[in-house]
Amino acid sequence: MGSDAPSIRNARPEDAPRLAAAERAIARVPGMLASRPDEIDDDAVRRMIVDLEERGRGIFLVAERAGTLVGHALLESLSLAVTSHVVRLTIAVHEGHQRQGVGRALMNELLRWARSNPRVEKVELQVRSSNDRAIALYRSLGFVEEGRKTRRLKIGPNVYIDDIYMALWVGP
Repeated sequence: MGSDAPSIRNARPEDAPRLAAAERAIARVPGMLASRPDEIDDDAVRRMIVDLEERGRGIFLVAERAGTLVGHALLESLSLAVTSHVVRLTIAVHEGHQRQGVGRALMNELLRWARSNPRVEKVELQVRSSNDRAIALYRSLGFVEEGRKTRRLKIGPNVYIDDIYMALWVGP
């Protein structure tokens, strides 16, 4: 990544408006996120940051370069006792910052945290079948495809995208 590598830090509640705005921008491209721009709320992002931190249910990180947020990612524990060893991964590289090592830097830090957390054994994610770059990144980090939901997202009349389910075992 070199000297231009982003710095990674824990998200703070005051980051929520900028994170939500970045997600709204990404969501304007049909199929990149499941949410539409009008479904992304600053307060919901703020609550997620606080909930993960205060309840110890995971971690929410941001990538920053020269004071600008360039990406964010989180791991969230699943809530049932029988799935509490699993965390769900969500990641977003902000517009204009793709192909600059932001996603890999965030993923490396999330996986370091997951491997050091004795409660975490498995990391799961969903990725759009149309997102070849993300799929390649996940595979390079050891994630394997566990399943596919065909035509899960409808982004236009008779236009569908599959969701691929991938996972990485980090536990004993």
